Amino acid sequence: MRLIPNLGVNPTALPAQRLLGTAVLSASALLLEIALTRLFSLIFFPPYVFFIISVAIMGIGAGAALAAWQPKLTREIGFALGSCGAAICALLLSLFAVYGRPVDMQILLFVLAALPFVFFGMVISALFSQHAAASPILYMSDLIGAGCGALLAIPLLNRFGAVNTMLFAALGFALAGLYFSTRRERLAVAICIGVAGVAFAVDAVDSALRIDPSTLAPEKPIANSLAQGGRILETRWDAFARTDLVDPGGGRPLRIYVDGGAASIMPSESARRELLNDIGFFPFATEQPDRVFIIGPGAGLDVWFALQSNASHITAVEVNGASVDLVEVWRGSTGSLYDRAEVEVIVDDGRSALRRSGRKYDLIYLSQVVTLAADRGGYALSENTIYTVEAFSEYLDRLDAGGQIALKLYDEATLTRAVSTAIAAFRQRGLTDERALNHIMAIIDSRGRAPVPLLLVGEAPFSADDSLALGAIARDVGFRPVMLPHVLLQPPLDAIAKGVETFDSIVSRSDTDISPATDDRPYFFQFEKGIPSSLVPLASLSAIVAAGLALSFARRLRRGHDRIQRGYPPFFALLGIGFIAIEIYAIQQTRLFLGHPTFAITLVLATFLVGGGLGSGLSHLAAPRLLAKHPQITTAAVAILSVLWALLWTPLSGQFIAAEPATRGLIALISLLPLALCMGLPFPQALKELGRAEGNQVAFAWCVNGLMTAVGSVAAVTLSIVAGFSAVLWLGGSAYLLATVILTLIHRREAP
Repeated sequence: MRLIPNLGVNPTALPAQRLLGTAVLSASALLLEIALTRLFSLIFFPPYVFFIISVAIMGIGAGAALAAWQPKLTREIGFALGSCGAAICALLLSLFAVYGRPVDMQILLFVLAALPFVFFGMVISALFSQHAAASPILYMSDLIGAGCGALLAIPLLNRFGAVNTMLFAALGFALAGLYFSTRRERLAVAICIGVAGVAFAVDAVDSALRIDPSTLAPEKPIANSLAQGGRILETRWDAFARTDLVDPGGGRPLRIYVDGGAASIMPSESARRELLNDIGFFPFATEQPDRVFIIGPGAGLDVWFALQSNASHITAVEVNGASVDLVEVWRGSTGSLYDRAEVEVIVDDGRSALRRSGRKYDLIYLSQVVTLAADRGGYALSENTIYTVEAFSEYLDRLDAGGQIALKLYDEATLTRAVSTAIAAFRQRGLTDERALNHIMAIIDSRGRAPVPLLLVGEAPFSADDSLALGAIARDVGFRPVMLPHVLLQPPLDAIAKGVETFDSIVSRSDTDISPATDDRPYFFQFEKGIPSSLVPLASLSAIVAAGLALSFARRLRRGHDRIQRGYPPFFALLGIGFIAIEIYAIQQTRLFLGHPTFAITLVLATFLVGGGLGSGLSHLAAPRLLAKHPQITTAAVAILSVLWALLWTPLSGQFIAAEPATRGLIALISLLPLALCMGLPFPQALKELGRAEGNQVAFAWCVNGLMTAVGSVAAVTLSIVAGFSAVLWLGGSAYLLATVILTLIHRREAP
């Protein structure tokens, strides 16, 4: 029995309403997914964000599984009511996030987050089952719609914030139902559109749905500050984060919190004498640098430090534009820090901006750049390429003679990791570990509740006199030196200084992972060896899903006698893994080149989705017979093009690194477009062939592909932590190569 009777629809005869409805439905689903990442970043920490989103995306596979298991269910619900079901669930999720207790009721939150995607999976799989012959055109509509959703996310999040963007996605689901509705269903669809539209309009005008940060998990620093009498002065939502300006009370300086994370201090007139005791001021006071480059100035404290040292040129690069806006709006509290002639503020990725600056500096300064790094376990899954061997090498290249890199870190573990990374950078410059230690100095401020370390990395080696002088100054102001070249080196670093041991041997003996962070494996805050414990639950769930699908494949293999039942389920599983792995790799590779992470993610997502959609649509016009006879050409092309892109990207991006943002975006788009076009071909071609078979093959294919896409994302992140992002590329390429082998075997068996 078929899922829905196959109408044998000619692609050119596919109703335009179905194409428009599919595009709106997919745009709404991707928009909701992106808005959820912003919402959960505020409510939880990154591992939870990744977990919840993965569970939500598994909902697509679960919805398709329902359509395959119970075909009557999709016939009774219908496309229009299924779309409205997604809209209602998105509305309920938004209300629960604001008025419920998402921190305390996580299971309910997981269910609510998955439900809109369950309905989406049911509708989309049923659509492709009914219009299997038109799969290339329908898939084009699906991917282009999703790409438009990715592009819409930035302006919507910048204008309305996460909650109202979720309401907009709910309205989109309801509008998609209008394109699918019959006369009987239009009243129900109209009511759903009205409810979603009113909810969006009211919140857009009045901001009625506001998340109270004081109700967040107590581990969130902003919740603690508000519980102790602080009050929020201003809030900014955008595509990067939620940014809050908080007055902690008691005459203390104002603070900026990004997604409720660790505070960035805004230097006020009343507290400036106290701020001079901060360990972050040490390199400015001792070195009196003339030209300073600051990565992550936050609320402006680091810029104020530079001004106190009479620096003549200060370049401050902040990735969060809302923080810059708040400092400028509240210039009365900061003494107009960013309006000073010697200060240049850039909204960009710090390392990317440094690459394009073309200047050299006396001091390159980084002060606890990751806002939630005080909760290090929460950032185990967050890559950060400003703390890698390659980044340290670039910083050293940008220093004037005698210049320094200064890093205000978080604890002893991050200090050790930074030392490991700095030594590896000097090793790349031809120095031994023994000589590299002469370039590194560390002191600790132990006066607070948690010791705060400062690492100094010199372009030139520190002499014994330098160590004695800086060590004496540190002690005078209450700091404790822990690394002074030629003077003070604690075990086991003293063995390295004597030349009897290397840092690699220390790394290998360590109970934690203190190996140097690299661009390929940039998880600076991941200290657990192997798979981090925060990822284990999701990895276990993924393993269970994969095992369940494997059993299903084996069952179908025993029962099935034709090539469809035997070969195509693992083929769709490999497509899900390969697509997400290559997408994740491309996002990671383009981030430094494109600058702002939000821009990079949006551009790459839109390129793969829209490009894949165009490729799917063009396959109906260009060489359809060749693709039908030799479909393995497309999967082989993806495997080859992914490797070629990886080989060519480094020299290509290096050639255009100094170009304008629009030019860099165009270069990235053009370079990825051939790969994206090819990635849009295999899935709809296979669905088209499946449509000729009896049974629920199309819905089952969507189920397998959706679930394995989620499994593939977990596998890609796990692999990047354990082996690096280059291994993620090989995962994606290998998946497409295996898919090529499967298609070849299927069509070889068909030939006789």
